Amino acid sequence: MSYGVFGTRAVLLDLVTDRYLLLGEAEAAALAALAKPDPSASPALVNALLARRIIVEGAGSVIAPVDQPRPLASALETLDGGGGVSTLEASLSCIRAILSIRTMGLARTIMRARAFRRRCERRRDGRLVTDSGRAAFFARGFAEARIGVPLPRRCVPDSLALARCLWNRGIAADVFFGVQLDPLLAHAWVQIDDVVLSDPLNIAADYCPVFRL
Repeated sequence: MSYGVFGTRAVLLDLVTDRYLLLGEAEAAALAALAKPDPSASPALVNALLARRIIVEGAGSVIAPVDQPRPLASALETLDGGGGVSTLEASLSCIRAILSIRTMGLARTIMRARAFRRRCERRRDGRLVTDSGRAAFFARGFAEARIGVPLPRRCVPDSLALARCLWNRGIAADVFFGVQLDPLLAHAWVQIDDVVLSDPLNIAADYCPVFRL
């Protein structure tokens, strides 16, 4: 389970309900304590997290803040060209993501995206390559092709569509879901290493990641 840290508070993304959960100082401290090799959270706070279904009893995934390289550049803020993605491919990828979210919800859509990424990895000896140059080239190509797609722009399906195009080409990009507080704003973007692939740098850099796909 991953989460984002905001000072003494924490934010999690509930994929099933497609909602962000804000934890106060005590609950955030308990979550951080549970992430340590020798957990020391108070039983009362652990029970509170269990009651909110933020954690469950038994073995599970590692509890830790989202691991994200600090974004330092954007593939879209350069004079370099891009290509390799047709308007048809961009359209089909966006439509697939939109319909999946609409009919199956975010949680199952994320599960299907993970499964597709694993299939792409298996086709390439078990791993995708971290190639920022190729990723940036195809990201710019996707952005150019997206102009011709007559669908409203939405950060989540657009990010999933771009990530699918990159995974299909053997590139190990990640989709990040992030938030701002006061007021609460949410955004999703695609990144490889410290390069943002789907947005200008200042947009992605303004959000703290709470989930990584």
